[in-house]
Amino acid sequence: MTKSLSLAALAVVFGVCLPASGLAQSTGDQKAEVKKEEKDPKVTAYETAIKDLKRIDGAFPMYQRKKEILLELPEDKLGKIFLLQATLATGLDSALLHAGMPIGNNAVDAFRFDRNEEQVWLVRPTIANRWQKGDDFALGAERQFQEAILGSFKIEQQNPEKKLLLVNVTQLFYGDVIRLSEMVSQGLGGQYMLDREKSSVESVKGFPENSTVQMKLHYMSPRGGGGGGMMALLGLSAPISLEDDRSAPLKVTYSVWFRKEDGYTPRNADPRIGYFTESFFSIDKYLNTDRTERYINRFHLVKKDPTAKVSEAVKPIVFTLDNSIPADYREAVKSGVLRWNKAFDALGFKNAVQVQEQPKENYDHADGRYNVIRMMVSPSSPFGAISLFRTDPFTGEILNVGITLDGNIIRDLQQEHLRNVSSHVGAGKRALEVMTRDPQRTTTDDEFLFATPAEMARKEAFAKMSRFGLAGELCTNAAEQASAGVLSWIAVQAAPVKADKEEYVKKFLADCVSHEVGHALGLRHNFAGSTNLSTNELADDKLTSEQGTSASVMDYTPANVQAVLKGSGNFYAPVIGPYDVWAIKYGYSDFGKTTTGEKFQLAQIASASGERGHAFMTDEDADSWNPYAVRFDGGSDPLVFSSKMIVAMKRARDYAILNLPRKGESYSKRTNVVLSSIMRSFREGRTAARFVGGIAASRNFKGDSGEKPTMAPVNPALQRQAAKMIAANFLAPGAFKMPESVLTSLSTDENEGSWTAPVRDFIGFNQQNLVALMLSASASDRIAENSYKVKGAYGLDEHYQIVTGAVFAEVGTNQSIDPLRRDLQRFLVNGLTTIAGAPNGAVNEDSRMLASQSLSSLRNKMLAQLKHSDKLDNMTRLHLKDSSESIGRFLNRTNVVAR
Repeated sequence: MTKSLSLAALAVVFGVCLPASGLAQSTGDQKAEVKKEEKDPKVTAYETAIKDLKRIDGAFPMYQRKKEILLELPEDKLGKIFLLQATLATGLDSALLHAGMPIGNNAVDAFRFDRNEEQVWLVRPTIANRWQKGDDFALGAERQFQEAILGSFKIEQQNPEKKLLLVNVTQLFYGDVIRLSEMVSQGLGGQYMLDREKSSVESVKGFPENSTVQMKLHYMSPRGGGGGGMMALLGLSAPISLEDDRSAPLKVTYSVWFRKEDGYTPRNADPRIGYFTESFFSIDKYLNTDRTERYINRFHLVKKDPTAKVSEAVKPIVFTLDNSIPADYREAVKSGVLRWNKAFDALGFKNAVQVQEQPKENYDHADGRYNVIRMMVSPSSPFGAISLFRTDPFTGEILNVGITLDGNIIRDLQQEHLRNVSSHVGAGKRALEVMTRDPQRTTTDDEFLFATPAEMARKEAFAKMSRFGLAGELCTNAAEQASAGVLSWIAVQAAPVKADKEEYVKKFLADCVSHEVGHALGLRHNFAGSTNLSTNELADDKLTSEQGTSASVMDYTPANVQAVLKGSGNFYAPVIGPYDVWAIKYGYSDFGKTTTGEKFQLAQIASASGERGHAFMTDEDADSWNPYAVRFDGGSDPLVFSSKMIVAMKRARDYAILNLPRKGESYSKRTNVVLSSIMRSFREGRTAARFVGGIAASRNFKGDSGEKPTMAPVNPALQRQAAKMIAANFLAPGAFKMPESVLTSLSTDENEGSWTAPVRDFIGFNQQNLVALMLSASASDRIAENSYKVKGAYGLDEHYQIVTGAVFAEVGTNQSIDPLRRDLQRFLVNGLTTIAGAPNGAVNEDSRMLASQSLSSLRNKMLAQLKHSDKLDNMTRLHLKDSSESIGRFLNRTNVVAR
């Protein structure tokens, strides 16, 4: 480009004489131009401020100044939404604080920068409540729902020419916005404060789509952790991994990026199919009965060629295997991930789900650019494996995911290690409490009776963990499955065919990973998945290789009992199930329409909910009155499956008694196998108890294909079968009989100082709770309700006869009653007395009559037996005499009126 000539220069070129005034004017103009070219002092100050600082280009251009971070913020980005994701790059020995855990009020939080004089404010927009500007109620909503101001940052310099602000955003990364100090304190059970002197910026990196800041944050506590804080109290955080619990160093990786519209279409949820959702109160639906809008969580998956029958995805779902996963198990992890392509193949996606190794450069497992699968090592973990995804809070689009596996699940299986079960001995004497109605109790009877105090507290803690940005539904599948898997493996060793342990472990791991990947794709648990195949069908390896051992890997399922009993076959699901394929069809079919426009197609898909393999029941449905929505059950005929599992547990127990310990070993492992197998057997009894007074639920809508009743009483024959199964296996004389040589060697390594091997209490506790479950007020209410709804129902009178007949089977047979049986009989007498003497409204009146009748009948039998007591031992005679007198006093009670 040529420079323009001045007026004087043109005159010389063309030989033109200009008046003096003209030259003077020209000179003045030149001076004016020179003056105009002088830099704005603000620009100079801006450039001086950044001159010697390290600049990191990226989505958020930043400068480092020792411990400070300066953001170069274009003025046109003010008022624009940006997303922030915080992840623990290193962890501590706490359920709340493991490496890879996302933190913050939401896994991804939305903010914007607004200018206020010489500051920039950090503002969170209204997300939980939304409305359209033109809505009739918009003005009222604007007055009611206010945005949050969560921080303010100093504008240090301005560049008016380039319209840039230099903002000191250091405070954004010290954890206050995401409540990190509170999280650390709760996680470690003490009062921890950020030590700013020992905290600093570890690294700042810039990428085209995002920028990352990793902080070294040091938290300190004069008194240390474990001092009664919530998490420590619950056994979720014994800070063993801290060298000194007064010092808690953490590294946190922040990812920030400006939100862009990428063409993603939010998809409405349907209750017949289980997806996690992004939910908000919709002012636009103000006049509707349900004013909550629910968008499912899913990845943005579209075809490169929308017209092709089969096409690769524009952006496939790629999982990165972190180097923390040992080489021996990487193929199993990969297998668990890639089996989800079966569902996407059906939609015409080629290689939609992919796996890659950890990149060699610019990799951080906490960086939001990656979907990471990592493995941690800790003394203990309540999860075993956990999948936590991050979503766009406006649309529900899954942006990235982190799956963390605990190495303990592999260790337990490889070493056949069973966790200490002594905490379940005498876990709580609450059995009589469920005999009467208690509107204040919020737990199910099963949970109330069998959960230890630590387990109940842990559940409460999990509910509170949503405060720290965790999903509302936390998954313990892997940890529980590993524990059950050890017992199943011991039973396998007693089978005629010898299986390979390494292959068993890898199949287990792949199954666990596929479950967590399902969560990563947006799917919730489905505890009805196990009802797809019958127990007999589970023995067919060809069938289970095609359909899986459950209709959904999102169920909690034990090892396939049929494979366990024969020692070979599909111990764990080798593929995803038909429900999983159907659910992915609902979530990821691309209709190329708006959220409203695709409703018809989605309704067509969901209308297949009644078809075989499509049943869906999730966490809020599980372990209550629906016997087909249960964790760790199996088969479309769960009672048959349970009976076989009882056989498998007996086999594991017998194997341990005959083969353990080996010479030079302690008795601890045999003790744990014996006690754990008994506990696992009682779990099958609890599964059976749900059939008695049970209700089979369905989420069908009217007109769905294969429609079933939505609240049908369980078939009376199945209720009867369940009650008799419990009576025969858990309440009859001789249940859990063991040799004296075993009973006198129940030592453990973990409790040498306090463990006295109270096996009588252990078995009695479980028996009494099972009786309480059968005769609870809620079970009796359901039995009575079901008998009103269906003909030929299983009634309360028959129910009482089966239970009392099993518990008092020896009475009248001239047999002595052993100590464990006396405990159970005394408990039932107290239970029947509680029911018969309950205040008005506390029990079903039919139950009251039957309890009174049962007591009267039992007393007569006891008195008759005492007339022929010459073959009874002294303790049996005393027991019958005391029990009959106790019943007599109750039946002959009189009301005492105070004067």
